[in-house]
Amino acid sequence: MLRRTKVVCAAFAVSMLFLATAEAFSDNFETPPEQDPGMVLGNLASGPGYGVLTPVRSDGFLRVYDLKTQFGTEHVVGDGLLKLRIHEIAAYTALKSLESQQSFVDGLKEAAKKPAEFVESTVTDPLGTAKSTVSGVGRLFGRISKGVEKAVTGETTSPGELAAIVTGRDRARRELAVKLGVDPYTTYQPLSEQLDRAATASTAGNLSVGVIMSLIPGGMITNVASSAESLRDLIVDNTRSELEERTATVLRDLNISQRVIDDLAANANYTPTERAIIAYQLQAISTVEGLEILVARAADTKNREEAYFLLRRIVLTEHYSSTVASLSQIRKMADFPIAIRRDGGAALVMPLDMLSWTASTAKAFSGLQDGLSRLPFPPTGVDFQITGDITSDAAERLASFGWDVTADLPMPKGPVF
Repeated sequence: MLRRTKVVCAAFAVSMLFLATAEAFSDNFETPPEQDPGMVLGNLASGPGYGVLTPVRSDGFLRVYDLKTQFGTEHVVGDGLLKLRIHEIAAYTALKSLESQQSFVDGLKEAAKKPAEFVESTVTDPLGTAKSTVSGVGRLFGRISKGVEKAVTGETTSPGELAAIVTGRDRARRELAVKLGVDPYTTYQPLSEQLDRAATASTAGNLSVGVIMSLIPGGMITNVASSAESLRDLIVDNTRSELEERTATVLRDLNISQRVIDDLAANANYTPTERAIIAYQLQAISTVEGLEILVARAADTKNREEAYFLLRRIVLTEHYSSTVASLSQIRKMADFPIAIRRDGGAALVMPLDMLSWTASTAKAFSGLQDGLSRLPFPPTGVDFQITGDITSDAAERLASFGWDVTADLPMPKGPVF
């Protein structure tokens, strides 16, 4: 259920209120609460292969988790990244369970007889190997010629890379990942390795992706993140390089500068799928001015948690414009993108987990309020929506700015948690 606090005032009164409230609240800071994992996550607090340690802390913006698995304890920042990792662990556990299925084991044994001689022939006679395996590859036909050319000129990473494309293992991995509701380019190494094994069993071991999915015990994969059919097809049907090329093309069509496109493509804090999602989401609001501000900010991120935060924010921005109020432009204020609605209001829609009134949050939001009030045409109101919780103190402070505050906003259904 959404929780809303609303204060109505004129734009002039809002700007005057800032001067009084900033001074009055400057020394009234709070410590972000520590929470029990069960209270925050419900039945997601623990599951097969993992457990969230107590307590759950916060920096005033995002929650900070310690996630214990068989591979050790991982520090995870943000509700979104935690839910993503939990889903990846579920997919890993499901694929790992295949090792108890005899037909899967037989498929791996069959596959083990093939890669060595294929890779060897790729090295000694790449053109001959490509010719002998072109039949049946279908849409990969054009890709093979490119892959072979790179192999001959020494540009390819390894013969195994070409083998994965030519045999269809690469596509099988993508298809399997999408069916499991995970990113084919996942950064979670245990899952990545299991996807490789299953894809190998599929292509070289003569087990279709459908058969592999049917071997997974019922109930092991639940709440699969759905996405638009066109996006799912885009991920499955295109190689990594093709997906990157399509992403760049969409961004260019949105008049994003080549420098920013290149910076985003080079940012390893995003997967190729996530970069495609950014382009896919912005394409849906292509009439909004200043989209480059969002892309440039995303491209400039220096760590994974910030990257996922900005990815989630872009998803929320598109959803807001499509379902709540149409946006007209994105403006940059204090190095932070602000959305302006066509009705003259401002929309601050953010994937924040636990907003507390700390020195940092006070400085950030007071600065935004100050910047908005100083615009030549200040917004007629500020719609502030967050995906998580907000303390009473933080809600009171923001309401004193005249902001319309909404907490517990759900993320739109899709591949971004």
